[in-house]
Amino acid sequence: MRIKFIGVGSAFTTPEYYQSNMLITARNGKRLLLDCGGDIRFSLNDSGYLSAESIDAVYISHLHTDHIGGMEWMAFNTYFGKNPEKPKLFMEKNLMHEMWNFSLKGGLGRIEGKFMHLTDYFDCMPLNEGGAFDWEGIRLVSVRMPHVMTGYRNHCSYGLMMKERRGKFCAFITTDTQFAPKLIREISEKTTVIFHDCETSPFKSVVHAHYDDLCTLPVRLRQKIWLYHYQPHPTYQPKADGFPGFVRKGQEFDF
Repeated sequence: MRIKFIGVGSAFTTPEYYQSNMLITARNGKRLLLDCGGDIRFSLNDSGYLSAESIDAVYISHLHTDHIGGMEWMAFNTYFGKNPEKPKLFMEKNLMHEMWNFSLKGGLGRIEGKFMHLTDYFDCMPLNEGGAFDWEGIRLVSVRMPHVMTGYRNHCSYGLMMKERRGKFCAFITTDTQFAPKLIREISEKTTVIFHDCETSPFKSVVHAHYDDLCTLPVRLRQKIWLYHYQPHPTYQPKADGFPGFVRKGQEFDF
């Protein structure tokens, strides 16, 4: 299993970083795209994957545009492309319903002579809350992370834990999350490496874990946390603070 960060930046980023979307490649060469932000067609191209047809499956963590803004592009390219096999789409079932009705239906709901549904573009695999699924020899588990809390209807993001069935290493990608020290400590007990959302702006939004807050975690925990989803040109020195570092755009991790 290989994880490649085709982008590492926050929602408001630059081509130097791109939005935080990742490619997970199985041993057989199949590719799962973790999130599909608005700049995906550029970040895929820069990473050497020239078309949407190079993607075999998609996992969506939540509904902000830096994570779903490229889904219309992906859908039309796969539908009208040469590959007759639709990519699988994994996501929490309520989010899948909301994504179609509130984000995608306006543009994808019709083509010439036909009313369309999400299932016309993707092989939909809705997940239950905290659902696990198997894909190409990898066991993946979605983990509910706190993101935008309203007190009435929360906007959560579903991180992804992944481990090859015969492998020793277990990786966890938080996706977008607030600082949740108790939860991340529990997750760390099950994982080898964690890729954590990390805000680096002077202003703390609260809806993302800020670098200063992550520095309060125990040293042994920080040593397994790589930082991503940061603002352009961060001034922090993560290695000096006990982290492996900021993930760089294009960086790959083999497990």
